Amino acid sequence: MRRGPEGNLNLLKALKHWIYPTASKYFSRAALVEGVLGKTDQPFRCLLIDNSPFTEYLLHKAFAEPAHIAKKWKIWIPALKRLIGEPPLDLDMCIAVLPQRYESNFRGLYNFKCREWVRQVLDISDPWDSIRRRFHKNPKETERKIRKHSLSIRVSNDTGDFDSFFYQMYLPHTLKQFGSLSNVSTYEYMRSVFSRGFLLLVMDGDKAISGGICFACDGALTFSRLGVLHGEERYLRKGAQSALYYFIIRLAKDNNLQKVDLMKSRSFLDDGVYRHKREWGATVYPDDESESWVYFFIPRASRKAASFFESNPVIIHTENGLKGVVGINSGIKLPDEARRDLMGQFYAPGIESLLVLSPHSDMPVEVSFGDCIHNGVRARGIGGN
Repeated sequence: MRRGPEGNLNLLKALKHWIYPTASKYFSRAALVEGVLGKTDQPFRCLLIDNSPFTEYLLHKAFAEPAHIAKKWKIWIPALKRLIGEPPLDLDMCIAVLPQRYESNFRGLYNFKCREWVRQVLDISDPWDSIRRRFHKNPKETERKIRKHSLSIRVSNDTGDFDSFFYQMYLPHTLKQFGSLSNVSTYEYMRSVFSRGFLLLVMDGDKAISGGICFACDGALTFSRLGVLHGEERYLRKGAQSALYYFIIRLAKDNNLQKVDLMKSRSFLDDGVYRHKREWGATVYPDDESESWVYFFIPRASRKAASFFESNPVIIHTENGLKGVVGINSGIKLPDEARRDLMGQFYAPGIESLLVLSPHSDMPVEVSFGDCIHNGVRARGIGGN
């Protein structure tokens, strides 16, 4: 039987779809990227190894302007070990997202490793006053906005409300907030989550201005997806998005649940979604569902490496739990004031300490959050009435 051009094209697509999962176990995309580090004037040359959307996120986050892709190719993953062992002199860093099956191949070669995501869960087993004391400044400002605008809630299991939420809140808000980096869930997936739980709507008078899908399981209320009406700034200024978090926490507490699962965020200490959840006092946990590692290979201690982590502080995995890696471009020693400032910026339950890189030392300085708390230093914005 003779195939037409369309039939041949469909066959090629089918073969590619079948071959890709197998090939990606052994081969990966490689890109040599050149650009200016964000928040600096420093040129930066980075080798990215990745078969996931992580590269696009990192390029957008790490560079001050669109980076230049100097070279692209496919690399056999086992061959990366030799390249890392003998890196080009002008390479500032290599970041590789690899299947976890290769962990033993690169043990001892990478400087740090992390997952693409972390989980954030809020413990609400304590009395409400204790929960509220863990809120940072912005959640308390949210309480003020709720009172000022007389915001209220409505809980719905109506499919019409779900359709309005999906098309008028979730889609426009997600696309406006994340643009080309949006990871939009399908209608079918969202509908299946909704069928397990309910839709919580924040009401401004008789108008729903934001909404979130939630479901209860094993003593926890999971906050799955959210949206703001038309993604409009005027509703955000009223506190429509933050009010969802407040009302969901209150609803879970009023129903004697023990936790609010805020699901996943990017493993960067300055990521906007991560920071918003941190402000409510969420504890950070590893993403145990991930099947890959993000490895950071640093050829040499340098100002550029320190600047990268100053602009892109990351949550890493160690034998002693989760830790943060941050950079500074001052001296080797960290005065007490600088330690307190770092703690105020980055402390979160579940993160044991910070590893602070400077351009003058091969070994990072460790700042223990336990020591800081013992000495009476508290995370920025936490506490008060």
